[in-house]
Formats: sequence, structure tokens, C-alpha cells
Amino acid sequence: MRRLFLGAVVALTMGGCATTVPAPGPASSFDPTDIAWLQLVVPMTENALAAARLAPDHAASASVRAAAGSIVAPSERLLVRLKAARDRAGLPATEVHSGHRMPGMVTPADLVALRTGDGPEFDRRLVALLRAHAAQLVVLAGGEQTSGADAETRGLAREAAAEATRQQQALATAA
Repeated sequence: MRRLFLGAVVALTMGGCATTVPAPGPASSFDPTDIAWLQLVVPMTENALAAARLAPDHAASASVRAAAGSIVAPSERLLVRLKAARDRAGLPATEVHSGHRMPGMVTPADLVALRTGDGPEFDRRLVALLRAHAAQLVVLAGGEQTSGADAETRGLAREAAAEATRQQQALATAA
């Protein structure tokens, strides 16, 4: 029942989103859940990372700068591994969710607003976006761990969830 529920969460989160299923071959261990997870989590992580990198120049609060700074290096490492899994699955590097507004996704419009803002309003917006990203990453990673077929991708999802939980803790103290 739980597997069905988490599969439904992933499907509902990504409803209406096109996914590219790789051709049979070396990447045949990937199922639609693995594919959908990678196609969503790669751009989510890229955009959250871009947002966190703005903190040194825009944040008013030292605690916000510190929390965002603690997210950058682990997110960079995670992104490298996510892209490697995407490549292993034979997926294109194109952003299939471009223009979609989804929970936890820092959008291009959000990035523009962050780049043009500063001070307490920037801090509030950045922390809210990064918290939403981390919370949604935990949910999506749970779905992948439960319903994904590729063992390496499930393991990566477990690590992504742990990192997102750490980010949530770091952001809890950011004001």
C-alpha cells in the first residue's frame, strides 16, 4: 500500500510532464519512476543551487549566508552524481519540465527576483524557496526509493533525501 501511495505521489507531482524513456540496452535497469525522478530532480537541484549561490552577494543575514553556503558544496556534488545517473540512463540533458510550476522547483522567475533583490526580503524569499526545495526532494526521493527499479538510482535518492534533511536543519536556524 505504501509503495502504491508513494508511486501515486510521484505520478501526481509530475502529472502532465513528458518523460523520455530510454531505449532498451545497457540502461534497461531504469523504469519510468527512475526516469521521471532524474528528469525532475536534476533541474530542481540546478535551480536550488543557483539560488543558494546568490546569498553571499544579496543576503542581509549572516545566518542566511551561512545556511545557503552550507548547501552549495553538497548540492554541487549531488548534481554531478545526478547527471551521471541521467547519462547512464541514456536521457538527454534537456529540461523536460521547463515552464512548469511544481512544488519545490525554484523557477527562472524566482531566480530573477532573487538576483534583483537584497536584504531581508531576499533572505525571506531565498529561505522559503530552499526549504520548499528540500522538503519536496525528501518526498520525491521517498517515491524513488520505494518504486524505482535501478538500485544505484534508489541509493542516490536515499543520499539525496539525507542531504535534503540536513539542508532543512541548516535552514531552520536561518532568519
